[in-house]
Amino acid sequence: MTKAHIIFTIKLLAIILVLSYVLDKVIYYSLNKVSDTVYTGQAIGKLNHYLSVKDTTQVIAFGSSRANHHIDVRKLSKSSFNVGVDGKFIAYSSTLIKLLPKNKKQQIILHIDPNVAFRKHYNRSEIKTLMVKYHRSPIIKKELKKAEQENPLQEFYWSIDYNGLVLGILKNAVFPKYDHTNYSGYDPLHIGENDKEIFKKILERRDPLDCGENIKMNDLYLSYLKEIKTFCDENNKNLILITSPLYVDDCPEDNLELAQILSELNITYYDYTNYFKDNNALEYWKDLSHMSDVAANQFSETLSKDLSLNE
Repeated sequence: MTKAHIIFTIKLLAIILVLSYVLDKVIYYSLNKVSDTVYTGQAIGKLNHYLSVKDTTQVIAFGSSRANHHIDVRKLSKSSFNVGVDGKFIAYSSTLIKLLPKNKKQQIILHIDPNVAFRKHYNRSEIKTLMVKYHRSPIIKKELKKAEQENPLQEFYWSIDYNGLVLGILKNAVFPKYDHTNYSGYDPLHIGENDKEIFKKILERRDPLDCGENIKMNDLYLSYLKEIKTFCDENNKNLILITSPLYVDDCPEDNLELAQILSELNITYYDYTNYFKDNNALEYWKDLSHMSDVAANQFSETLSKDLSLNE
């Protein structure tokens, strides 16, 4: 290859690189404009909703599906929002908590799953869905980098932020799932006769879990707990941790260990794991760890009384 060919190739590659960079930014800002209008669905809608109310809301519930489907926050306070999301645990919640306003008094309810806290390996890949705000929130960017969940190409190609989310965003932009102005973030699970029959079969096939001998909280999980505690202490947040009911708890030892750790950290903790132990009606359960709307309603009433957060 001659020198002229090499120079031509380099120039061509440079032009392609510049054009791809420009096209990427056009796509990225176009997606931003669309996504900013979306307030329904879990692709980005609930996150956008949270970001729009986080600075003015007094009571906010965080956690996994067992927060999302179990805590009717309107029973706790008129000024409330449930930002629990299915499949999201403490790394995700920690990131969202750190987005709250500094030095503003707020009540933080964090649902904690003992079976996750005591896993030998805790996978932080759950926070990848926050990638959509990678270039728009320094805090989210920092947390993604800390969790080693960022894509190295993102620093150049920003539209990568939307990987896997575009269809969900466009769908909710055109066909919103609900009226978000009347939405508290709480998603009750309604069950029918067919669900009861399915649950009966789950119980018939169920084998007790093997808890193992060494019950030790995952170090990474513990570090997130400490970070949340520090943030709340420094920013006028009242932090309350809860564990919602289970149909049956095969490993009560990890609950006891969790309670001890949280006591040492001076974190208020309410363990409702055995709330329905003596009254496990089938209509109360979708599966072994998720309550129906009937049970969630009763549980939320009790939570409201215990926490006394009503205005």
